[in-house]
This record gives sequence, structure tokens and C-alpha cells, in this order.
Amino acid sequence: MADLLSLHPEVGRRVAQLRAWSREFGVPFTITSAYRSPADQRRLFAAWLARGRTGLPAARPGWSTHEHGYAIDLVARDAAALRTIVDLAGCAGLVWAGPKDPVHFDVWGFAGWARLLAGRPFTPSYRC
Repeated sequence: MADLLSLHPEVGRRVAQLRAWSREFGVPFTITSAYRSPADQRRLFAAWLARGRTGLPAARPGWSTHEHGYAIDLVARDAAALRTIVDLAGCAGLVWAGPKDPVHFDVWGFAGWARLLAGRPFTPSYRC
């Protein structure tokens, strides 16, 4: 069960907007993960390593936007629905991780998050 209550309030607002727009466009989705505790992230990362890094990637503990309440993972019904959701997510201020992690959406994207963790400024831009 995805822990939506522990998302950062602004991220929760963006996710709610994305959900409303996706329903309007007839492309609902299922959120499979949101906030993760550090222990949950350690287990997920260990499982990913044990499988030889196959399947969906998992960030090293301490590096996941899920651990800070800034990300969700979602599943769409098909590739066409996902393309629409990716566009709508951008308008809601969420960044898609891309085809290597097709379920992941957060507020910075990988490059932005890496800059923030390194103490460098980053300002995302949204195009709708």
C-alpha cells in the first residue's frame, strides 16, 4: 500500500492534480509506491542487487526521493496511457524518470536530485 499521507504536502498536491487530470483524460493510474522508510529502501535496494540489477531499478539507501516523500511510482494501463500521464505529470510539476524506470515520478528528476544532494542549486522548469 502506497503511503501517500507521508508525501511532502506540495508533492501530494501535485499528485492530486495529476490524478484529477488523468481521470478527465480517461487515463487513470495506480500508485504502487510513494513514501518509503529508510528500512524499506534498504530492503528494496538489497532485493534489486540480489536479482542482479534486473527489473526496475532501486536507488541506494539515502539517495531515493521516496525516502523524503518527494516521489511516487505508478502503473498505467498501457504505453499510450503512460505517454499521456507523462505529459500531464509535467504540467503538474512532476518529472518522469524515463524508460529505464518507467514507473517513477518525482519533483526534480535524477539530475536535479543529484545536484541537490551535492549541495548545488537546481530549479526545475515545467513546459505545458
